[in-house]
Amino acid sequence: MMDIQWDDKYLVGHPRIDHEHQVFVDLIRTVSLAADAQTTKERALRLLMEVKKYAEFHFVSEENIMIDADFPELELHKREHAHLLAKLEDELHRFRHDEIELGHISNFMFEWFALHTTKMDLRLARFLAEKR
Repeated sequence: MMDIQWDDKYLVGHPRIDHEHQVFVDLIRTVSLAADAQTTKERALRLLMEVKKYAEFHFVSEENIMIDADFPELELHKREHAHLLAKLEDELHRFRHDEIELGHISNFMFEWFALHTTKMDLRLARFLAEKR
C-alpha cells in the first residue's frame, strides 16, 4: 500500500483550492485503506463514485477561479482535467470488470494528484498571487 497522506508540499497558496485538495487526498486515502481492508466491491465502487464526483466538483470550482482571474492557461488546464476524468472512468471500468485491483486505482489517483498539484495547480496559484 502507498502511504497516502496530506503533506504541506501540496499547498498552492490559495485557501479554497488547498482545502479542496485536502479533501481530495482524504478521499483517496479512504479508497487506499478500503483496498487494504478488502472492502466489498459494492462499497469500493461507492467510494470510487464519491472520488469521481468530488473530482468533477473540484475541477469546476478550480476552473471558475481561473475564469474569474483571466488565467491564460485555462484551456490547457481544462484539457488536463478532462483527461484525468476520462482516465479515471477507464480505471473504474477496468475495476468493475475485475481487470485491476482497488489499490491500483488509489495509487493512480494519488500519483496523478501529486503531479498535477505540484505542476499545473502551482502555476495557477503563482498567477493568482501575482495578480493580487
